[in-house]
Amino acid sequence: VSELVESVVALDLALALVGATAFAPLASRPMRGQALNAGAVDTLKGLEGPGIPWGSDGVLIGKEESEIKGYDTFNKFADALAKSGVDTSSGEYTIYAPTDTACDLVNSPELTPDVVKYHITEGRVPKGSIAGDQMTLTGKAMTYKYFSRQTFLDDAVIGQVPQGAATGQSYPVDVAFDNGLIHTIAFVQNPAWTKVSGDAGLGGIN
Repeated sequence: VSELVESVVALDLALALVGATAFAPLASRPMRGQALNAGAVDTLKGLEGPGIPWGSDGVLIGKEESEIKGYDTFNKFADALAKSGVDTSSGEYTIYAPTDTACDLVNSPELTPDVVKYHITEGRVPKGSIAGDQMTLTGKAMTYKYFSRQTFLDDAVIGQVPQGAATGQSYPVDVAFDNGLIHTIAFVQNPAWTKVSGDAGLGGIN
């Protein structure tokens, strides 16, 4: 009888352990701004970007246009960085990373090594410390402008967030990797960009 009791107790314990494992929550994806203790490419590949709303396509399946269907990623820029020959494993760098959606825009330049280098500056520069032009690895600086409570480099807003009560997307900044920081942006920067006006957002491509 004692052996039977022991067997029943052991079986109950095993079932309890299986149940606890089955319903344990999955590890969550990296949160915005969280250091991943990884290199730049791996950090970019694990980074969650701004939310992507359903838009008008969602109405047909009973969704609100503003309802989020997923989150943007940075895989295209990460892949281009890996192939660019830029070594971000030594020294310190700040990377301005465009989303995959930005890379797919019609007028976005191809992510050649020179274009990738135009998104990288030396040193760790937190978003709050950007207060002037930022010299890139191409030898050409991205042009700084502070306008309407937004920090611009060329045409890209650094740390874009919804303004006032308006809806919009938020872009992560100050994301740490082993050798620096990543700020995410909504455009692919173009080394051919030139300032044509004193007003923010007014620039052109030669």
